[in-house]
Amino acid sequence: MTGFSSEPSSPSIGVFGRTERGGQRDRTAWDFKVDTDQLFDRYISTKLPVEVNFRDIVPFGPGVDRATHLVHTYPAKLLLNIPLFLCNNSAFSPAGGLIYDPFCGSGTVLVESLLSGRSAFGADANPLARLIAKVKTTYIDKAAIEAGLKDILKSISPNHFHDFSPVVSVEKWFTPVVSLELSKLLSAIRRVSRDDILDFMEVCFSACLRYLSLADPRLAVPVRLKNDRLEDRIRSLESPVIMFERVVRLNCDRLQRLGDIPSCIGFGNDARTGHLIMQRLNAQADLIVTSPPYAGAQKYIRSSSLSLGWLGLAPQNKLRVLESQNIGREHYSKSEYEVGQYGNLFGAEEAIKRIRSIYPLRAHIAATYISEMEHAAISMVKALRVGGHLALVIGDNHICGEPFETSKYIKAIFEFLGLKVKLEMVDTIKSRGLMTKRNRAASSIDREHVIVFEKLKGEV
Repeated sequence: MTGFSSEPSSPSIGVFGRTERGGQRDRTAWDFKVDTDQLFDRYISTKLPVEVNFRDIVPFGPGVDRATHLVHTYPAKLLLNIPLFLCNNSAFSPAGGLIYDPFCGSGTVLVESLLSGRSAFGADANPLARLIAKVKTTYIDKAAIEAGLKDILKSISPNHFHDFSPVVSVEKWFTPVVSLELSKLLSAIRRVSRDDILDFMEVCFSACLRYLSLADPRLAVPVRLKNDRLEDRIRSLESPVIMFERVVRLNCDRLQRLGDIPSCIGFGNDARTGHLIMQRLNAQADLIVTSPPYAGAQKYIRSSSLSLGWLGLAPQNKLRVLESQNIGREHYSKSEYEVGQYGNLFGAEEAIKRIRSIYPLRAHIAATYISEMEHAAISMVKALRVGGHLALVIGDNHICGEPFETSKYIKAIFEFLGLKVKLEMVDTIKSRGLMTKRNRAASSIDREHVIVFEKLKGEV
């Protein structure tokens, strides 16, 4: 089976999919329960993962400008078809329920949760991701944004500057002219903007940075252009103020698509402690939808370095401090990875042993990832109400040429914690904004598992 799509009798495809293609991309009247019931039947009859094509179930192509999804770029963004299907689904959560994403990134799941008429809570270790996610899920009236933009443009002054925090070398990534204009613009933003308007303007400022830099636009982690391509970029650079004004107006229009809906109930900064914040909010999730990072797979902090530098979001002005807080990180000292003693690796022991014989650091990265994902899983299960569902979007890859069945190991963690697999789907990746060739010791990820669990009992 190469794809799964509903017959015309299914209202989710037969009516709402076509209407969305006609331009009403932000409506909330979706429900994929009919599709899901068919998937349940297939899974129950075979007990094997059901092959699906979420681009057939949710007929959106890559890069669709739906609601606020395109407010800001972010690496490895989840294909929006998947969370749209999961969030707008009465088989997994009730209307008005609470959806939680403990690895929320820039907020794809959160946006779809709010558009579905549900509440949302997110967590992420990257402060830039949290800022983007907050802006994408917070409605601001158009008149307020226009007034804020007018104040900023009037306040740009040759006498006021905002320094780039030295997380990387600003001279390497920006020409002196662009750097000076960005400095004056950010100073104006921070002198006249407050609260939600300030967050919105900073995200719009950040959204401009990659296009104003000397970094290769094809790569998520900044790599400086060279030779003719560098010279072409320098000649074509736009005025930061002109670009910023255009981005503000585009994102203002996107924000209006949210309508005056409730914002996220809050944000956490660590998937391993998100349940504690939810407890303080007296909240439990009806549905968790998340796509966790891979082991050493994506340099989220490095890919955000230009924005982290201008906005001053890195503690102690050091990227390594933020990197140390991320699950799946790559940087360890030799004394850390030489020990090689780990706890329960949930079936990954042999794979880790083989990798260790080839590349001890990569083995340590993978083993530490499994251990820290267990802690994150414990927090997720505590945050989920009894009877609630957890949808895990995750793929497998290779490390040092050895297969690493990430989906199998993480699935085993949740089963160990008492969750029951209710449905497993597999989709072939055709378009997703992530680096599938991540480093010399890893290979591509071309299939994603979507595993849906149900919580049947209370304590973990």
